[in-house]
Amino acid sequence: MSARVETHTDVLVVGAGPTGLMLANQLVRRGVRVRIIDRHAGPSLQTRALGVQARTLEIYSHLGIVDRALELGKRATGANIWVQGRRAARVPLGDIGRDLSPYPFLLILGQDDNERLLGDALRNRGMAVQWNAELVGLAQDTGHVTATLKHTDGTIDEVAAGWIGGCDGARSAVRELSGIPFEGAPYEHVFFVADTHVTGTMVPDELNVYLWRQGFHLFFPMRGTDHWRLAGILPPNLRGRDDLTFEDVIPSVRRVAGSSLSFKACSWYSTYRIHHRRAARFRDRRCFLLGDAAHIHSPVGAQGMNTGLQDAYNLAWKLALVVSGRAGHALLDSYEDERLPVAKRLLSTTDRAFSLVVSDAWLAGQFRTRVLAKIVAFAMGMERVQRLAFRTISQIGIRYRASSLSETSARLPESAPRAGDRFPWLRLKFLPNGQTEDLFGKLDDTRFSLIVIGQASPPGGVPELGHLLSIHEVPSDPANDRELARAHIPRPSFYLLRPDGHVGLAGTHLEAAAATRYVSERLHVGRKDAGTTGAR
Repeated sequence: MSARVETHTDVLVVGAGPTGLMLANQLVRRGVRVRIIDRHAGPSLQTRALGVQARTLEIYSHLGIVDRALELGKRATGANIWVQGRRAARVPLGDIGRDLSPYPFLLILGQDDNERLLGDALRNRGMAVQWNAELVGLAQDTGHVTATLKHTDGTIDEVAAGWIGGCDGARSAVRELSGIPFEGAPYEHVFFVADTHVTGTMVPDELNVYLWRQGFHLFFPMRGTDHWRLAGILPPNLRGRDDLTFEDVIPSVRRVAGSSLSFKACSWYSTYRIHHRRAARFRDRRCFLLGDAAHIHSPVGAQGMNTGLQDAYNLAWKLALVVSGRAGHALLDSYEDERLPVAKRLLSTTDRAFSLVVSDAWLAGQFRTRVLAKIVAFAMGMERVQRLAFRTISQIGIRYRASSLSETSARLPESAPRAGDRFPWLRLKFLPNGQTEDLFGKLDDTRFSLIVIGQASPPGGVPELGHLLSIHEVPSDPANDRELARAHIPRPSFYLLRPDGHVGLAGTHLEAAAATRYVSERLHVGRKDAGTTGAR
């Protein structure tokens, strides 16, 4: 073996799955020197994650890849619940969030396609993944981390990085080398997934859920004729076998989903166990955990991949400010403060829902097959429930109101958006007698945005943010007033948005001194340690 010391980098991203690729893209966009590695030989060709939520699509729009994602994916317009061979309920998924997001639906797009889109975006920014590079050692110093990398040809690299993003999955080397416990356990059930071409009773272009007393089968529509991704629980008599093939599973699927099912081909089949685990903390000094390295949970609600992408989006803008010397280290404390509660809540809710769906108990089986579909159908027939469900599942409802970065004036009405919330999607006129524009299309997510309503913006803006701030004044107009009223935004008011679209500072009357104090005390911009954070 030979050893050599590589050039320094600001951030070493470990893991080139969706989370790592998102983190690398966001950092490179902000001018951060990044190196991204992965221990595998190349991108994964197999995938379990399928659902892309509205909040992820909003981020994809800023990356310039949303149109391609929509071309490759399938919009799920509904979910059909089948019990004992008949369709017991239909849950509308198409456009249930039509006034809440530009993408008011669930997009069915495999993790492999998401990785390909993010990887292409990264290459277009002049960076490529370094494959066959395994992290085998970490040594933290006051100013940097030394990472030891092992390659398949036996060579060893020692890389000095200012910070490390651990995006290396459930068996994270970053987490293990940092000595961070991964608390939780596996579910007792064994699951399977198969990429198939099949015909049957499934409603085309919609999610089909087949419930039975001992579990469920899910049919996800994929692009192409009769192309379905099938996932479910193995029957008890098939568990524990190492030689299991998809042909062995087909009879049990037909018993539940109908004897008319005709499988024409199966291009991929795998069995696996699902864990519910969370890292005890998401940071060890200069090392951060994101995605599956920080939390893994059941697939209920298609939250896993999307949550990892949100982790990366949350951390990237903060790291970029610190690396550039514009903000102090304390800003990075907010990553764990904001994202760990999200992971806790997600684990709790998905665990409860999943336990009900997979429980072998007789009473749970009766509930699944006799009661659940009726309750879901009744509840989802109510618009208020639909909107609440969309906010939750789409992840646009995630908020950081308790964060140290969130400050709301006492004069702002309780019904109004508050600091920590994702700012609502609005269509507004920004010039008197001008055209209505999509607010999200105007926001630059590499900068802060100040939205000023019913008052003039400060002549000098917020000097401490300089060119990192864009200002949008919302003039008085009947159409604007209706749109603001829909979102319960009062006039006058102001909202200082973080680069990730969440509200940092909110109030009624904007005072330059209050904005300056917020930037200094909350964002830690201009702090003395701001210039000591890069790799050396």
